[in-house]
Amino acid sequence: MMRAVCGFAGTGDPVLRAAHELAALHERREQLVHGDTSEIDWQRAHLVCEIDRWVVMRSPRPATTAPMHTESIGAVVDRMAHFAAITYRALACGAEAELRAAQTRLHELACGYDDLVVEVANGARRLPDGPEEDSPESGGAQPSRNRPRTE
Repeated sequence: MMRAVCGFAGTGDPVLRAAHELAALHERREQLVHGDTSEIDWQRAHLVCEIDRWVVMRSPRPATTAPMHTESIGAVVDRMAHFAAITYRALACGAEAELRAAQTRLHELACGYDDLVVEVANGARRLPDGPEEDSPESGGAQPSRNRPRTE
């Protein structure tokens, strides 16, 4: 996932491809001085939903007693892409303090993402606002036991 949000296109995997697209959108957003970001933000929201839909379809149903995570996997990936863009901007500007802060936050998010993926794949963590398996968004498909991607 870190490679995808840091600019390396993921081929074949829909989550890695969406993560790479999120990174590109965040880079574009960072370059806007005072421009309208509504189109970029709409595209980001769409990609986050795509990631979340994929995760719901590929993850086991969590135990009803499993604790709820505060945000979806798509939202975590979006934040990782945001901090990757901030890291690159700080690096390009020579802003040492901002660079260290952004790198630290990106590293923390990456560790949290890895832990969350394992917990979701094991059914030990629930995610908020995921479409129900019988909803039109999920196509009524039963979720499989495949793990969300961690690369």
